[in-house]
Formats: sequence, structure tokens, C-alpha cells
Amino acid sequence: MHTILLVDDERLELDTLQNFVPWPDMGFEIVGTAKNGKEALAKIGELLPDIVITDVKMPIMDGIEFATIARGLLPHLKIVFLSGHDDFLYVKSALHVEAMGYLLKPLDMGELRSLMEKVKLRCADEQRVKLSSRALAIQYIKDLLNEKDEAVQKSKADEILSLKLELLISETGKFTFSLITIDEYAALSRYVADGPAAILRIEKEIERLAIGHGALIVSLNERQHLAISANEPTDNVMPWYRELGSLSQWVTLCAHPQPAKLERLSDLFRVLMDMRDRHVFLYGAGHLIVADELAEQASLSAASFAERTPSVDSLHANIRQGKPQEAAVWLRDYFSSLIEGAGMSIEPIEQACLRLLDQIYGEHVAAHLGIKEKMEDKAALIGKLAVIESVPYMEQTIRKTVLKLIERIAEQETDKHAVTVGQLKKLISEQYAQPLTIEYLAERVFMSPNYLRTIFKEHTGSTVLEYVTQVRMEHASNMLRNSALKIHEISLKVGYENPSHFCAIFLKRIGLTPNQYRKQTLRL
Repeated sequence: MHTILLVDDERLELDTLQNFVPWPDMGFEIVGTAKNGKEALAKIGELLPDIVITDVKMPIMDGIEFATIARGLLPHLKIVFLSGHDDFLYVKSALHVEAMGYLLKPLDMGELRSLMEKVKLRCADEQRVKLSSRALAIQYIKDLLNEKDEAVQKSKADEILSLKLELLISETGKFTFSLITIDEYAALSRYVADGPAAILRIEKEIERLAIGHGALIVSLNERQHLAISANEPTDNVMPWYRELGSLSQWVTLCAHPQPAKLERLSDLFRVLMDMRDRHVFLYGAGHLIVADELAEQASLSAASFAERTPSVDSLHANIRQGKPQEAAVWLRDYFSSLIEGAGMSIEPIEQACLRLLDQIYGEHVAAHLGIKEKMEDKAALIGKLAVIESVPYMEQTIRKTVLKLIERIAEQETDKHAVTVGQLKKLISEQYAQPLTIEYLAERVFMSPNYLRTIFKEHTGSTVLEYVTQVRMEHASNMLRNSALKIHEISLKVGYENPSHFCAIFLKRIGLTPNQYRKQTLRL
């Protein structure tokens, strides 16, 4: 509905207009009232009505003076005058401020409906033009971001400003630019509980920034948004960020502190991106940054990992001795050394994490009976690490894995069925490529099939068939990462004669098709 502010110094007239005209049936909503022009001016900035219906003759500030000032503040405001005087001078004044119409008191409902239908059509026409101009401006801004030629940048900026979009009107000709990113987007959407719901809430908050804080939002992709405003960052985007509450842990707002001309957007955007990427890489998700382009960049050492990383033997000892706090401290020091050695690239750290996982799983998971099925599948963990964009989140992922491993080893020490289950696991790991039935496996460990099912489920939390599938998928994942074997060849080697059946199980287990998994882990 279109919104209306009513202005009249006569209380009875104002009450009649507000309560006895069927505004909702006509497609309008009354958002406020005022008793004179001065009071109305104070309210239009807060209420931002589409239309003002005002009396002409009022004390303090009359309708003509009010309308003249109001149109200067809100150029698209529609004015309708009311008067008990059919006077040519009033009509002439109304025309001077480009009023939509002039109604005489007492109101004739037919005339009112006719005029308001005309107002509604004008609002709709202007809204269509406004939306068209907005879409065009956003596309031009995206083009400007990729432009490096200064002359072309100036030309494109002038083209954008010529559209006269309301949000891009600045008295100084300068604007403030802020980059908003949803951090760890891939991990948040796939691996974090309620992550997709959090993303939807953040997107709604970004829409609120556009509507309520006077910023033009240019969505560059699903996780990156550019906010452009004629106001200072402290007036709109920064207060908006502080209102995010718990959602701010996944959102980084990087604001350029100084207003600049639109033609500088391409250069300033790169400054914002570099500053944002540096902060998220080093410190994790969720920051409010003022990106001074002259700020000193951190000096990162290029020393090798071998010279700086602590000995992994200490971590192994902490895991074996059940020391979670010491293990966490070791990991903190380990990742600090990786940052110093990797510069600003996360890929060397990913590779180091992969090597560390291989050592942890090889030393502790394979060596302890009944541990593997209680730990996160290594192939799935590798897939998760591949999409992480910050060192702290990568450290957190590895730390959770190590602490969970310490807990599982402690539980395992007192498990009376460990030997039997371990024998069965060993048998499965040796014969996973062969047809395996519960009867055959039970016979090999000297138990009845039903009893074997029971203790295996109690001990591992999964069925024998689920464990067989897990072992086969791990071997398949290893072949996908480390060999050039074709999919149907890998399928046969892990006990599946039908490649389609193998692909379906792999997708269900890992979350990716075999081909997708192979491509995603190539860079690791």
C-alpha cells in the first residue's frame, strides 16, 4: 500500500479524514498525522510517506510553505491540498509546488476517490521507473568494478550518476563504500548446524540495510555485497552491523573511512577486498573493519615450516596420554608457525593439515580397535578443510578432531568387546573387496550372527554393513586422490560390480560424486 501523512489544524477534520475514509479499500495506509506544517516537516523524515494530504491555511506554517520545503527534502513526495476556499491564488500556489490536486471542503467522496486513483497511478509509474533505474545502476556499478582504464571509469561513473537514483544523490558528489561478506560461506552452508538458516537471516538483514539505512546494495554473488551510501559509515552501515547480534560472527563489514567519488570505486573495492581477506585469513570470520588504504600491512615471515613447526611427536604423546589441554596448546603453536611460514596463502596450510591428519589417523586411529567408526570419516574431513577460508576455523576443525580422538581412546580402554570387534574390523579391512556376509564374518570370529550384530552395534554405533561400506568408501577415496584409475575400475576394486551403485553409495556417504571429489581434492 501507498502511505499517507495527514496534516490539518482542525481536530475534527483530521479525525474525519483518518477514520471515516475507507483508505485501505482504496489501496492506502495512514502512517501519521500532524496539526501544522512545522510538525509535519518533523514527521516526514521519520515516516517517509509517499503522499501528504494537507490543509492550506494553518497556524505556525501553512500548507504551501510546508509543501515547498517538503518537496525539497523528498522530491518524489505527492502533495494533495485541502481548503475551504475556492481561491485562484491558492490554486496557483498549489500548481507552483507541483501538487497532485486541490480538493475543497467539505470533501466529496467521488472527487477524493478520483483524485487518489490518479495519485496511485503516478506512484506506480514512478516506482517502475525507479526500479528500472536501480537495476541499470547496479549493472553499471558491477561493470565499473572490473574497469581499470581511468577515462572509462570516469565515463561510467558519470553514466551512473546521470540516472539520478535517489540513493546516489550526494551534495558533495562523494560516497562511502563498504564491503559486506558472509564468511566461511561454503562451510556454513554445508557443515554448520543451522548454517543455511543463518545465511537466510543474514540475507534478510542485508535487505534491511538497503531499506532502512539509506544504502544501495549491490550483490556481487551469494556471499559478497557492496554498500554505497551518501552518508558516513558511522551513520548507517556500522550501526546496522552492531544490530546483527549473534549473526555478526559470520559477517565481515569492511568500510572505507573517507568519502570518495564514484569513479574511484574499482580501486577502493580492491583495497576493501584485500583488507577483508587478510583479516578473515588471519583472525577468522566476523569483523568490523575500517579499511585505511595507507594502513601498514602485517609483515609475515617466509621461513619454512620445518624450521618453525613444533615436533609432532609431542602431539602424539599428548594424545596417547589423554592430555586435551596440552594437545590444544600444541595445535595453537603449530598453526601460529604455519601462518608465519605460509604468508597470505591458505593452500600451504591446507597441505600441512592434510599431512598432520594422515599422521594422526595413521598413528592413533588405525592403532586402536574400535576408534575409526567413532571418528569423522577422514575423506569427509578433507572435503571440509578444502572449503575453509580462515586459519582459525581450520585450527578449530583439527582441534575438535584431536579432542574427540582423545575421548574415544579413553573410552576404548575399558571396552570388553574391543578385541572381538577389532578382529572383525581387521578382517573387513583385509577382505573388503570380496563379498562379505554376516554369516561368514560371524563364523570367522566364532560368534553367532545375531550376537555379533548386537555387540558391533553397541561398540561402534553402526551396523556391520555400514562399517563395510565405510571401509570401502575410504579405500575408494584414497584411490580417487592418489591414482588415475577410472571410476568403474575403482568400483570393482572396492567390491562393487555395478559402478552406478558404487557412485550412488559414494554420493550418499561423502556428499560428492566420485568425479566431484577427485576434482575438489586435486589442489590438496
